[in-house]
Amino acid sequence: MATLSPSSELFKVKICKSIQQRRLWYKLQVTYHVRLILFLAVPAQFRYSLGWVINMWKAPSGPSHRGVKSRPGATSGLLRARRILTLDPAARGDAVWWRDGRIVAVGGAVELARRVPAGTPVYDLPDALVTPGFVDGHTHFALWALSRRRVRLAGADSRQAALGRIAGVAPVQGWVIGQGWDANGWEEPPDRAALDAVQEGPVYLDSLDVHAAWVNSAALAAAGITRDTADPSGGRIVRDAAGEPTGLLLERAVEVMLPHLPVPPAALLDAALRDAQAEAHRLGVTGIHDVEDETALAAFERLEVRGDLTLRVLFHPPAASLPTLLARGLRSGMGSERLRMGGVKLFLDGSLGSRTAWMLEPYATSRDRGMPLTSEEEAAGAMRAAADAGIAVAAHAIGDAAVRRALDLISPLPRVALPHRIEHFQCVHPADLGRAAAAGIVVSMQPAHLLTDIPLIERHWGARGGGAYAFETLRRLGSPMVFGSDVPVASIDPREGLYAALERRGDAGGPAGGWRAEEKLAFDDAVRAYTAGAALAGGVAGRSGTLAPGRDADLVAWSFDPAAERGVGDAVRAGGAALTVVGGEVVMQR
Repeated sequence: MATLSPSSELFKVKICKSIQQRRLWYKLQVTYHVRLILFLAVPAQFRYSLGWVINMWKAPSGPSHRGVKSRPGATSGLLRARRILTLDPAARGDAVWWRDGRIVAVGGAVELARRVPAGTPVYDLPDALVTPGFVDGHTHFALWALSRRRVRLAGADSRQAALGRIAGVAPVQGWVIGQGWDANGWEEPPDRAALDAVQEGPVYLDSLDVHAAWVNSAALAAAGITRDTADPSGGRIVRDAAGEPTGLLLERAVEVMLPHLPVPPAALLDAALRDAQAEAHRLGVTGIHDVEDETALAAFERLEVRGDLTLRVLFHPPAASLPTLLARGLRSGMGSERLRMGGVKLFLDGSLGSRTAWMLEPYATSRDRGMPLTSEEEAAGAMRAAADAGIAVAAHAIGDAAVRRALDLISPLPRVALPHRIEHFQCVHPADLGRAAAAGIVVSMQPAHLLTDIPLIERHWGARGGGAYAFETLRRLGSPMVFGSDVPVASIDPREGLYAALERRGDAGGPAGGWRAEEKLAFDDAVRAYTAGAALAGGVAGRSGTLAPGRDADLVAWSFDPAAERGVGDAVRAGGAALTVVGGEVVMQR
């Protein structure tokens, strides 16, 4: 491994020594034939110091199961069920047989039982529905893994409820760190004085959408934030009437705090990842498209080397890594069967919850339009540099102005091994709904966000909400679509995403009949977005995503009532994964 020297002839790098909660501003001077100043974004949900050391990805030379623990018969099996949902019209039946990690046949249980070799493990689940393995198309997995060991604030319906969870918590490495608060329904806003009353030491709390932080006075002092600290470009230090910081930091203002947070030991991170991986398998997840920094990547590599990585991981490195990727000639799709390189991730805007999503017209409740997080010229330069080198682009865009800019900039880019993609694609102007399909751009969406976003969309976007979470319209137009969770922003449990796509009803159960019910998906189409759609987005559509001969034996047996297949979301929630298989190996069995 090598680091990128600041004196490199190819690149001159000026590194801003801080990371924002979802982005890091880097200015990169690229001295090809054109001088580009790139404003690049880092998905810094895993919020610790970045190094410039990038994994030396290796192009796969052929089928490999490097890093996967195996034993005789461990990657072969016969599963007999109620129905095999193959998503391949040529493969149908109530049983599936796999050998050496690949599907051999799908067909009748009696017929396949006669064909399988003696000693092949047999799994009888007569009431189960079997699908291809579910892939979460947008995660911050290491952040989630660590947050499971921190103060969890999701579901706290008032400031007092949140404070009750924080009071008495013992600091770790000198800090109390938590995640998941959502003040949209609170009568009292988050402020430092409230935290000061329950904790003397520094406290750092990420918001649910990971676009804001709530900190106390000790944390502000540790970061040197005072009334004289200027707001960074693209961020805001919220202040009271006297000009004093309240303890609420928005967007890029969080980056001032992040370098002061403790770095978790590698052993702690690895243990957290193993626990989180087991939980993902319990929920029927066989793979993830992860958006994090090199610290998380190094942890996945350690798990793979030890034979502990049982998820399939498509890793989207931060766009700040682009100089190293270019210098080494690394490209999207390189890696092993368990850990592969995706596209570089950059941010074009913020979020709905923080009202920083960039809109074409002002929010209904204000004159504010949110904020773009990079200029058109800067974003175009970063995207073109990546695509010309064979690296896909993954652009965060939530507001309709950001989505339009993403479409404008990505559409003319050259194709690479993996399709370019737009993350979230949340509010889309009607004129732009068909453009992703026309350009072959993957739309990476998180249906579970709909469960909490319905009232926010109605309040802040009004009629423009017709272009939000437009699942059926996008499907009908032929848009390549992958579903994910954005964990820890929402639950990694894919049943929640399926429920949202089928029912379009919020956490409170309404509205009756579903919000903009014309955008409901059929069950098979919702499953396809987690399976075949994820395979297409990951560049492995010819090898994964369906259950047909020769495909990867990644599959899940679900205890779903048949009503689930008719689009009844409550039947999805009532069921669960009974068996999870990755590469032919059973990684979870109830």
